[in-house]
Amino acid sequence: MKTRLIALAILGMWLSPAMSTPAPPFGNSLTWNTSKESPSLDALRGKAVLVVFFQSWCPICNGWSGAMFKSITEQFEDQPQVVLIALKTDGGSVREALDYLDGKVDTDRWLVGADTNATYARQATGVDRLYTYAWITPEGEIGESGKAGSTVSGSNPKQYWATRDDAREQFVASAKPLLATGQSIPEPLRPVARLAEQGLFASALRELQPLAGKPDLSESAVVLRTAIAAAVQSSIDRHTAALASSGESDRYFSYLALIDIKDRFANSTFARMADEATTPHANSDWVRREEEARRAYDSLMRKASRADDKRSIERVTKSLQEFGAAHSDTVFGRIAAAATDSED
Repeated sequence: MKTRLIALAILGMWLSPAMSTPAPPFGNSLTWNTSKESPSLDALRGKAVLVVFFQSWCPICNGWSGAMFKSITEQFEDQPQVVLIALKTDGGSVREALDYLDGKVDTDRWLVGADTNATYARQATGVDRLYTYAWITPEGEIGESGKAGSTVSGSNPKQYWATRDDAREQFVASAKPLLATGQSIPEPLRPVARLAEQGLFASALRELQPLAGKPDLSESAVVLRTAIAAAVQSSIDRHTAALASSGESDRYFSYLALIDIKDRFANSTFARMADEATTPHANSDWVRREEEARRAYDSLMRKASRADDKRSIERVTKSLQEFGAAHSDTVFGRIAAAATDSED
């Protein structure tokens, strides 16, 4: 039976399959192996995203985790519509995460990061455990989460739940690559295309610039640049339309996404368009309400991440209920209300 954990509900409450669950945006608890640009979940809209949360201290898990990562890589190696992310949740730096994964994953194919205090893991899956996973759908929702593997019997190899056939069919079928080039990409430009397919558009354009001057690559570079620009423009158009609609319930997420685009593409046409879309709303009452709710919600989540006994969980649950009622006209108020309104 398919079950879905409420995003941001670290209390481990379950939603019914009929309810949509927005995936939490990548927050400040995450540090990444990317140099100048951090991944953005919004930039990956339209793709299926598989996040594997792991801990490196367990000798038993270390015995099978390499095979799990290899299995996942092999199954999605030739599927650019799927993004693979590995996040270390038991402390340590990104460098330690990369050292642990050395020989286990192809870091060109995987995004790797460290999740301080397992904050994002709790938000996305509801728990902080050894090995868990979350599928994020092309629509940007938590599609499924749970244990990344389970012993089949005795000392047999693990069964890797995240790559079950039905999971692939369910979350990958409607996904698509971010780039539409209409032609094959020359080998020297493929690292640039990989960056773009990971939603790192600013980094991809930066890496493309010196390659575009090479005579044998110039034509293909123009095609690739055009495809990247089109992907960014599509995101700007989508968020600008949502922001202009007073009836769009999640338009604050669009506001934040456009602010992010403005920062990533400073002094560019993209930044100007994002600024023009957001400036009229910057001092509006609805943005102030959303900002206030966001700060309060972040504070609640910090408390929730430390809730490890029944009484503290009950206190956080009550606080979330009160917060949801007090901020029912905001995005994070609705998320908090959903987190505490399960009938299961």
